[in-house]
Amino acid sequence: MKVALTTNVLAIPPTYFVVNHAQRLASRHQFEVFALMADIQDPTVSIPVHDYAAFPALLPARRVYLAPFAGRAMSRGIEKYAPDIIHQHFATWSGPALAAAKHSRVPLVTTLHGYDVRALARTAKNPMDLWHRRNVRAIQKRSSRVLGVSKYLADEAIAVGFDARRLDVHYQGIDTDYFTPADDRGVFSNPPIISFVGALSAHKGPLDLVRASLQLIDRHDHRLQLIGAGPLEREIREISRNSSHIELLGKVPKDAVRETLRSSQAMVLPSKRLHGGSEAAGLVLLEAQACGTPVVAYDSGGIAEMMDVGTTGALVQEGDERELTNALREMLQLSSAERTRIGVAARHFVETQRSLKVSAIELERHYLDLI
Repeated sequence: MKVALTTNVLAIPPTYFVVNHAQRLASRHQFEVFALMADIQDPTVSIPVHDYAAFPALLPARRVYLAPFAGRAMSRGIEKYAPDIIHQHFATWSGPALAAAKHSRVPLVTTLHGYDVRALARTAKNPMDLWHRRNVRAIQKRSSRVLGVSKYLADEAIAVGFDARRLDVHYQGIDTDYFTPADDRGVFSNPPIISFVGALSAHKGPLDLVRASLQLIDRHDHRLQLIGAGPLEREIREISRNSSHIELLGKVPKDAVRETLRSSQAMVLPSKRLHGGSEAAGLVLLEAQACGTPVVAYDSGGIAEMMDVGTTGALVQEGDERELTNALREMLQLSSAERTRIGVAARHFVETQRSLKVSAIELERHYLDLI
């Protein structure tokens, strides 16, 4: 089976989910990726990636503005590949995949990730909003099957007009062969580490975590490590300038993310609803649990589906900083035996229910069913 994976702008890192399943299934099927523009910085990506934006020598930050004009060339590239099935990630900027599927008369699968659903949920305010709505409406009509990355997102998609008969939930899964507990499992950092991995933006809620940490530091010694960058970085540095336990690590390599997760007492994702959109899934929660690390998160969007609530971590009311502080306090007070028990349960949950292995098998079934 030949599969064309299609998307708009593909940057790896961080957008591994576009190629992860393909690399897992590459021994049984042929995959190639087609993007309006691609910036692949990880040499472990083994699937061929084609992009069609002009002037490939330009820096990605400039070249991205040329991506919208590459649709026709991308469509021709997909058709030349002659796939048995086309799999589009994101319903926005989906024109090349739609055209190629129509001309080639092959099934089209579309995975929704959140932004595309919100394009229909909100009122269009400008020509770009109208363009996105047009693409998403076309995907609604043309897709043989639509996959939501969580039940929450699937329900949101149905609410804005997607056909429930052609829609299924497909959890993306994470690589449990890569995200694993440390070899010295049971030996924890002293003082304990609380970690955050994500954009330093209002949507991800890092300020709530910083304030909770500041409330706890006098009675519960710990280090707070934040991985990521974003518009809130300056404000976080300002409110924590006299607190040496707070470390902003910026963007770090994938290996460093894994090592931070492995060494953490808990990983926290206090994502909040913003501009009408909530976290569709939250794969970093799965990465942490696969490393044997408990998690704490706000109950927002599809986050609850990414953990075994009460067993692998704590889910608190969205935006409730007092409840978040209490949940962190409980994590910091865990004994080594309790921390190990939760970590083992977290690893088991991801391996059996949210692993890339399980997800790839499910995706292959979708492909074969449609063909």
